[in-house]
Order: sequence, then C-alpha cells, then structure tokens
Amino acid sequence: MAYRFHVNQRTCINCGICMDLCPVRCLDMTRPSDEGELGQEQELLSPIPGESATRAWMMLAPVQVAACVGCQVCAQECPTNAITIERSLQEITYARRGPLTSLPPEGGWLPLDAYTRATPEEPGETPWGEGRAWHVAERQATWQSWRSWLGERAEDLRAPCQAACPVGTNAGLYVSLIAEGRYVEALRVASEPNPFPAICGRVCTAPCEDACRRGEFDLPIAIRDLKRFAADHAPTTRVIPQPRQHYAERVAIVGAGPTGLSAAYYLARRGYAVTIFDAMPIPGGMMTIGIPEYRLPRAELNRDIDAIRALGVEMHFNMAIGRDITLSQLQQEFDAVLLAVGAQRSQRLGIAGELVWEGVVPATTFLKEFNLHAETELTGKVAVVGGGSTALDAARSALRAGAEQVTILYRRTRLEMPAQIEEVRAALEEGIELQELVAPVQLLGANGKLIAVRAARMRLGEPDAQGRRRPEPVLGTEFDLEVKTILVAIGEAPDPSFLPEGTSVGVAPWGGLLINPTTLATGAPGVFAAGDVTSGPTDIIHAASHGRKAAQSIHAYLRKLPPSAVTELPDDEFQTASSLSPTGTITLDLRSTPRAVMPLRGKGAVSLRSTEFALGFTEEQARREASRCLRCDLAYLCPSIRVLPADTEKAAEAAPLPLGKREAF
Repeated sequence: MAYRFHVNQRTCINCGICMDLCPVRCLDMTRPSDEGELGQEQELLSPIPGESATRAWMMLAPVQVAACVGCQVCAQECPTNAITIERSLQEITYARRGPLTSLPPEGGWLPLDAYTRATPEEPGETPWGEGRAWHVAERQATWQSWRSWLGERAEDLRAPCQAACPVGTNAGLYVSLIAEGRYVEALRVASEPNPFPAICGRVCTAPCEDACRRGEFDLPIAIRDLKRFAADHAPTTRVIPQPRQHYAERVAIVGAGPTGLSAAYYLARRGYAVTIFDAMPIPGGMMTIGIPEYRLPRAELNRDIDAIRALGVEMHFNMAIGRDITLSQLQQEFDAVLLAVGAQRSQRLGIAGELVWEGVVPATTFLKEFNLHAETELTGKVAVVGGGSTALDAARSALRAGAEQVTILYRRTRLEMPAQIEEVRAALEEGIELQELVAPVQLLGANGKLIAVRAARMRLGEPDAQGRRRPEPVLGTEFDLEVKTILVAIGEAPDPSFLPEGTSVGVAPWGGLLINPTTLATGAPGVFAAGDVTSGPTDIIHAASHGRKAAQSIHAYLRKLPPSAVTELPDDEFQTASSLSPTGTITLDLRSTPRAVMPLRGKGAVSLRSTEFALGFTEEQARREASRCLRCDLAYLCPSIRVLPADTEKAAEAAPLPLGKREAF
C-alpha cells in the first residue's frame, strides 16, 4: 500500500514545516534555482508576514519526493490544515529533484534542500560535501524552514518531549538507556536538570507525554512511569556535586514547597548560604501535606529533599511568615528574600448552605489532616466536588479514612478532568463513584449538620475563554444526594495577608503577588516571589522551573549582573547530550505497539493507608515500553533512518540495529 501527499495551494503558506517534521524525509519544497525570482501576483497574497513573498529565495510549495509512511505528522502539524494524505494506493509517481545549483554564500541563511546532495534514502551528514559542516538551526519566525552553517547555534535543538519539559529533561536519552538495561545511568540523566527526579517519577503531570511523537501513531511513551522505574532500580542515596565556589551573601526562602526547594537547590549549587522558613512541621509543602503517601511514598519524597539538605540548605519549620517571623526581619537579616508561599486559600462553591452547615470542608484542609495525622477519620457518605488532582487525592484519602461511600461530582465529562488519567483509573478501581456533568447548587442540613447536597445535571455549551466548553445547568434535573461530608476541591488562591502594612510588595486583585515577569522581583528591593503565589496553582515540574528561574534572578541581583548575563543552570551543572551510535543509523518502528499499563494493587489495598497503590513496571514491561521510543532526540543529529512502516508484519521484523555503547556518565 502506498500513500500520496496532497497540499491545498490556496491555504498553504509555504512554511516548510511539513518538510522539517517528516520522519522519513519524503517531502521537499519546490523553489527557483540560483537567485530565484520575485513572487508573482498570486504569491503576494500569501499570509506570510512582512515582505517575505517578494524575496528572491521564496519557496513555492511542498512536494512528495519519496515513499510516505502515512504517519500523518505533516497533516496534524500544518498550521493552515492544508495537507491531506491519500491512502490505499498501489503506485505513485514522485517529484524528482532538478540539477544542483551553486553553493550558498558563507554565513548566509538558505534552504538546505535547494543544494543538498542527500536523498531521503541516504540523508548523509555532509550535504554540501566534505569540509562544509552544517548544523540544524531554529526558525527565527514560524513560517521559515532554514538550515545554517555549523557554529551559528550555541545549543542543540531538542526533541518534542524535552522541549515540553519545563526543566528540559532529556527524556529520549534516559528512556533509551532504560531500553538497554542501564538504569543507574538513566536516573542520572533524568536527575541532571531536575531537583525532584524521584518525586516526578510518581506524581509529575508529564507534559512530555503530551508532546511525545509516538502519540501520533498509537499512544505516547509512558515517560513518567519509566522515570519511576529508573529511580526504583538505582541507589537510594542521590549525590549532588558541591559548588565550586562560595559567596558571602545569604538568601532566605519562605516556603519549603517545590518552588522554594527548587530555588534553594540551585542557589546552593551556585554557592549561596540558603535558609528556608516554612509554617508546616515538615518540608515539601503540598507535596507532603497535599499528596498522600499511597501515591508518593515518603521515602521517595525524602530522597530528593535529603539531597537538597546535603548541599547545606538550612530548614526551619513551624515558622509562619507574618506570625513567627516578619518580612521586615528577613529583609534585615538576609541579602535577598524569596517568597514561595504557594496558594493556600481554598476557593468556595458560592452556593446556599456552604457557610451554614458543619461538614463542609476544603479538600486541602482534609488532606493536610490526613497526611499529618494518622488518626484522621471520616464516617458516612462523602462527596467531593472537583475534577483535578486535589479532588482525586481527597476522594481516595476519604475512602482510606473510613468513609462509607465516596462520590466525585464533576461538572464536565471525564475527558475534560484536569486530573491525570492514571489517577482517575485508580480511583474507579478502588470503588469511588464518578458522576459526570453534575454540579452542586445547594447544601442541605438539619440540626446544624450537613445531610445532603442538591445537584443539577449539566450540559456542555459554547467554549469559554480557555477553549473549554462551558457547563450549563439543565432545567428540571435537580436531585438530592445524601452525604455527611462534602470536600470542596475547585481550586486554590494565594493568601497575601502575611504581608506587613505599607509594604512595597504589590498584590493583584485576585490575591497573587505582582512581580517583574523577567526577574521575578517584587516592588520591594531584594525581595522576589515565585510559584503559585504569583500565578495561582500549578504542578510540581512547573514549580521547579519557576524556582530555578528565581535562583537565576537572585544570583544576577546579588552579583549585580543583568539577568541575560546569567545562565539558568549553574555553570558547572552537567547535562549529557544524546549521541549517535558508531553506525549513525537509527530504526524507526512505526508499527502499532501497545503502551504498558501501570499495574495496580487490588481494591482491598484501600485499607492500607500508606501503602503505594501503583506497583511499578516489571523489568520486562519497562524495557519493552522504552523500546517504543522513536528517538526524536537523535533526529536532529541527522542519522540514517531505517523505517519499519506501520503495515509491516511483525514476523518480518529484522533484529534491531544496535544503538552503540555510550561513555559512562
């Protein structure tokens, strides 16, 4: 079976993205030879910005020059939806390249395929011949499709998974190391840019998986679960290099959550004395008091926190800013202060009865009690309102705290739930009921106590400002649900009440602290803010990224340097780059392969309050899942590609080509 590439010339903007993304290089862009020609009248109508349509090197249109594998990547990524792929053809005639033209001028930007001697079958590493090195370069504008001479870029391009990771973890490399059985090295790569490798292996929201190219064919690689596997099969003690130099300045951080801990990690790595103050009796913030131990074992949490302590970071607990210590005191005693207090105030439902009856509890308040006090109990029937991770954690914890029955009420459908698919699956397997398209409209009670929630059925209407379809109540569908407790998990907001009167730290109308978006500086000299207190609730990996940016800005401030003069990572922070095997060849297996499913304990495990519910991959599962990776991290190194098309029979598979031995890290 063959596939034919079609492009709608009326909507194509000649950007070349399809050519760039094609994994088998079956596309090229037609263009004039030598100096080219000015765009014609019809071409001047192109939506390409500026005067680009009249430039001599204007590309004309994409064409198919070799066998297409039907992966649909070009069609899905086309910014104007101009591409369609015709299937089930027996024979196709391909466009042929014309004669080569003159070489590009030194130092200039020109389309690579106008000059290259490479073909889709034999791409080669030196398209202009020996002695003329070249390097892939990023587009300066979204419509460009260019290559540059070697040396114009300071860093390599990244695979989609690495680009999507807020801290830039090279997932493709550590996944490939797991496939080879090199688990210690895999964890080392996963740990290089991330202060929380053990934590993120269990509770990261995995934006890398959303960007995974494997998802264009079947399902994304289970990157987060593979990171957990590597952490489970590596030494429990993580060793972080000590800083090469030490500075006299001292930095105070308010908040021992993911943002504060990340900032402390990177400031300590740069050589600063860091002291953290937190209102809770233990470190970790919402990672500790918000995420239950059956989802994030405390041994794994402490594994990452202890590594930060080993850098010399001091931590003081039961120290609430505004109660036990003031911002003014910190400003006097330290050279810089970072406010990373998170978003602590639970949002209200705003319905009748919410402030009247006993039994209406913020989900974060319940989770704090559940995680800090083993004797916390619930009885009777419990309802949880919300669809995010906090709602799922509260529901599953309520079951473990003794609730007779737990029901989640969510105003949209299961597909729109912000919680991770794995969390929802685990909750359902534990026996929790999920009622979709349902929202509470009133809380009912008697004798001062909650006895029921009155809810209404919803339907999805027009999209809101974020593009999500707005839930609307369906008239006449109200019903009462008997409950003893309702846990409210519809979001959190910052609480700026800790700020002293007359402070220069600005507060937004919604309660967040106002900061310079580039430097994260507040209106008070030497005082910075980062994380949820500036943005509203985010996840752990984004908090880690913001903490790293705060450390970068504080370092620039203390060294009296412009932020642009300071790298985001410390100068001695090592990151391993992906490298090709000696053969320079990779295998691209496009055949549908099932994604590994995380094994879970049985329903009876809910009686084990602190036992991890997810069992983790077996070695066989992990290596098979890791082998599904398409190695996009190597694609930018221009390897020779061996393709196993989607319609190839499994029995016809040849032995995979070796990836080669890498140097020890």
